[in-house]
Amino acid sequence: MLFLSIRPYIAMLTVGLVLVLVPGHLMAQTMYARKDKVKVTEQKSPMSRVVETLRLGDQVSVLEKSGRHLKVRVPSGKTGWVFKFKLSDQQIGGGGGGGDALSALTGESRVAAREAGTGGSIRGLKETSERYATTKQVDPASRDAVQRMEDRVISRDDLLKFQRKGSVGEFSGG
Repeated sequence: MLFLSIRPYIAMLTVGLVLVLVPGHLMAQTMYARKDKVKVTEQKSPMSRVVETLRLGDQVSVLEKSGRHLKVRVPSGKTGWVFKFKLSDQQIGGGGGGGDALSALTGESRVAAREAGTGGSIRGLKETSERYATTKQVDPASRDAVQRMEDRVISRDDLLKFQRKGSVGEFSGG
């Protein structure tokens, strides 16, 4: 009779011990790289040594959360830090996470129609925009200025300097 009265306590103790003793990697959250070339770094800094580079859809296990960074384990077994906005809890096509045959062959991800339209608009004046500029008699010097801005290439180092100085992106703290 005594055994029946302490049975629920034994069950709770057993569950508690299992939760404490089960290795953390078995309970880790699975996430996926949102894009190609996601850096996994040794420290919580984009300037830290890169230990692995993820491709779109590559799966990682989250081991720890610290502000805007996640400590992850990659399929090769290496661990490092990733800026949390570069990962998704939803499986994404491409890389190691699946995807269509073309992305598997080329390693490139597909672009959604809405992104393609936006991307096209920033690569220079489209035919309709050119007609609009002509109709509105936009000064050719202004058109050239816009084209020069669009053609400008910013180095990765310059981008990182800008982000660090402005506390933007991975340098935003928190």
